[in-house]
Amino acid sequence: METFLAVLGDEIVDSYEAALPSLGMVDPVATSIELSIAARDFVVAQSPGLLQSKQKHGTTGAAVWRTSVKVAEWLASPKNVLFTHGVINGNSTVLELGAGTSGIIASKLAPSVGHVVATDQQHMLKLLRANLDENAKGSLAKGVSHDRRKAVRDRQRSSVVTTLALDWEEDDITKHLESHGLGSGVDLVLACDCIYNYALIAPFVQTCADVCGLRCSSDESATNNRPLTVCLVAQQLRQSDVFEQWLETFLRSFRVWHIPNDLYTEGLREGKGFALHIGVLR
Repeated sequence: METFLAVLGDEIVDSYEAALPSLGMVDPVATSIELSIAARDFVVAQSPGLLQSKQKHGTTGAAVWRTSVKVAEWLASPKNVLFTHGVINGNSTVLELGAGTSGIIASKLAPSVGHVVATDQQHMLKLLRANLDENAKGSLAKGVSHDRRKAVRDRQRSSVVTTLALDWEEDDITKHLESHGLGSGVDLVLACDCIYNYALIAPFVQTCADVCGLRCSSDESATNNRPLTVCLVAQQLRQSDVFEQWLETFLRSFRVWHIPNDLYTEGLREGKGFALHIGVLR
């Protein structure tokens, strides 16, 4: 862990950071989007109707956001710092918060880890499962060798992607995850573009802390000497005030680092509007 944290540079101790420009959704009105991410083709169904609906629960996850696409590309890089420093590996369990309906992150991670749990509110899961099923075959872009295609298919068969309804404001996160076989914690908590207004900050940070706290308190984890859970938060900043309040709140529960730009893939580099932060529970 210390070697991994060292490559991130200085720990953040102040919540003030410069705002980045707003970007957003790939195409909010399309019912289907075709994407190619790191030599793999995806067809992602969207729900413009759900996105524009006025129902009580959140609907922003009904569309594909650029952050998810760029983070999926970054996770697929052979030089990705999470893999090269052993934060996650082929046996790891990754839990995604606010997965939305696209399933891009879970689908892209699946061949490289042991288990991915994609979570969101109940009304998002039907389309999320449909997209995961649609892209489960792992179709690869043209020009990729037969051996690589076979390797991807074989690796996917040995990994598991599951979905789980999770409401940050209403669920008892610890009990909910324990009841679904995750009581010993996970290796990585991942969230892409989950913070876009003030109301979400406190429940989001508390959920991150609750998930990371499972491994700290688990007798099984202590016995097996499992590493602490790492929390990765990826954002496209829209309002600097919201970001600063999130970071200030996050710092109360987590030690925090900004992932340096030289560890990003091209699409995430400075000036593109993206920021990735690592948190380790205090």
